[in-house]
Amino acid sequence: IVYLLINIAANSGIMGHHFLLEWKKSLVKQSLLEKEKTQAHFENLKNQLNPHFLFNSLSSLNSLIFENPELASKFLKQLSKVYRYLLENNENDPVSLETEISFVQNYILLLQTRFDGGLIVNIDIDDHQRHKKIIPVTLQILIENAIKHNSTFEDNPLIIDIYIHHNYLIVKNNQQPKTRVEGSNKQGLNNLASLYQYTTGKTANIHNTQEHFIVEVPLIDE
Repeated sequence: IVYLLINIAANSGIMGHHFLLEWKKSLVKQSLLEKEKTQAHFENLKNQLNPHFLFNSLSSLNSLIFENPELASKFLKQLSKVYRYLLENNENDPVSLETEISFVQNYILLLQTRFDGGLIVNIDIDDHQRHKKIIPVTLQILIENAIKHNSTFEDNPLIIDIYIHHNYLIVKNNQQPKTRVEGSNKQGLNNLASLYQYTTGKTANIHNTQEHFIVEVPLIDE
């Protein structure tokens, strides 16, 4: 009986260990599949954003060529810098805030030319914090999202504030919603938040109040 009980215990232990290993493998596989799915959604978001941005930029450039050729030349140079960055950072490998901010400043100049005083972007990030990393084009997506959903008028500009609080990158804009938003399925920010969840293990927070729309993105330490 003792021998039989020992055999049963040993076999149960082996079977339990095998089951545990298979269960862990299944969890890892499921996590990888979810991450790949989220990255695919994020790539789709970028692929939708870039042609939309290019169309708007070329439309602005077309009007500037006749109205202000010198400004049109500067606009084209900024546009080339933006697309160089997009081509060089097409993957989801994190980039430093310094790199992303340098890119997005060129992007902001294009937008401000396009909206002619209807857009104000304030970036308040200290130099000693700029070594921290984020997923490339995060700022572009969040700025474009704010513009997509809000009106931009010279006498009532859209104001976007970008800063860091408690190791989160904060992008906050005042609320002046458009009456109609084209092509919005409300999944873009959710996809971005999911990708940060899988990349950092931390949640990207979204706050929608009557006065402000705020997105908090977890920073990636070196």
